[in-house]
Amino acid sequence: MRLAIPGFAIIDRYVAREVLGPFAVDVGLLTFALVTGKLLKLMDMVVNHGVSLGEVIGIIGYIMPAFLELTFPMAVLLGVLMGFGRMSSDQEMTAARACGISLYRLAVPVMLVALGVYALSSYFAFSLRPWANSNLRNKLYELSQTRTSAGLKEKVFNSNFPGLVVYVDEMSETDSSLKGVMISDARDPHNQNTIIAKHGNIVPDPHDKSISLRLFDGSIFGAEPANNVTHVTSFKTYDLSVRPEAGLDVSEQDPGEMTYPALRADIKAARAKGKPDYAAETEMAGKFTVPFATMLFALLGISLGLKPARGGHSERFGVSVALFFLYYSLMRVGETLAQRGKLDAWVAMSLPDIVFMVLAFWFFYRAASDKGDQGRGPGDIIWDLVERYERSRQAA
Repeated sequence: MRLAIPGFAIIDRYVAREVLGPFAVDVGLLTFALVTGKLLKLMDMVVNHGVSLGEVIGIIGYIMPAFLELTFPMAVLLGVLMGFGRMSSDQEMTAARACGISLYRLAVPVMLVALGVYALSSYFAFSLRPWANSNLRNKLYELSQTRTSAGLKEKVFNSNFPGLVVYVDEMSETDSSLKGVMISDARDPHNQNTIIAKHGNIVPDPHDKSISLRLFDGSIFGAEPANNVTHVTSFKTYDLSVRPEAGLDVSEQDPGEMTYPALRADIKAARAKGKPDYAAETEMAGKFTVPFATMLFALLGISLGLKPARGGHSERFGVSVALFFLYYSLMRVGETLAQRGKLDAWVAMSLPDIVFMVLAFWFFYRAASDKGDQGRGPGDIIWDLVERYERSRQAA
């Protein structure tokens, strides 16, 4: 027995299914494409840092919310384009409108689907992504402190830390103790040191999210090339604070890891001190503006999907990528202006939404009012450019 939803007619369920099918597939494909871009670094962690495959899968799980937040809007656009494109190609849209069903009515289930995706994307932006980013940072720190000793090899010059070359004569497999340590420290080009110690330990620093090489009974041989000066210093205990290389980098907490209340408090405190935290304000504005793109892309997809594409799904995919690239570029411009304090964060982060809102409403109004020429959709200028490019490529 099928459950009937009040006010949700058969045509609504039909249109929603046509959109949700491609949307689900596109979410999977686009997310996989983004994860693939990280695979090289993840495999480097497995090979060079002794990180297990299970731990890598856990890291992928933590970065997935940030990926999904980007793929949701594009997947909505693709889903609507393919769903409406399929119905247009089979003349189902023509039949529906011949029966007196307006485009406004056909847009209702699409916008309801987009509203659900918008709510999910907002949940990711406000709750899930900050939680995942915070846990990702903690996980990377945990890996950095447990895998540093695994990354160091006996009787080999190791370059696991930026600016440092570490040589260890012997290593304990049980307590991370080191014997016969020599370190070349070239992090400061104006003050280069060579450190020699009889033994040492690897000591994690949870507060600073760093690692210290605690050395005992040794000497520091320093050189200042600019002043042609050398010096020798002996020590009983010496702590050398280091951070892992980029593969296991653990940065300080950024606004993307803060919860909504913490972000508001940080912005308020910074404003009170007269030193606005532009990064936090940009993150706050983005939590509201970026998810809203799902609604705009859905409305835009309805209009662009009315005209059958000569190139089929590949052509629609290319147009979707071009539109999303335009949105993403405008978003990055807005982020840059906001983070540098050149423009109010809310205004800057709203720039792509404003541009696409004008395009979406204009295209949709023309399509719903049948102002296209000979049934041509309002996005013909985009399709014509694609077709013109295809003809020029074939001619060449």
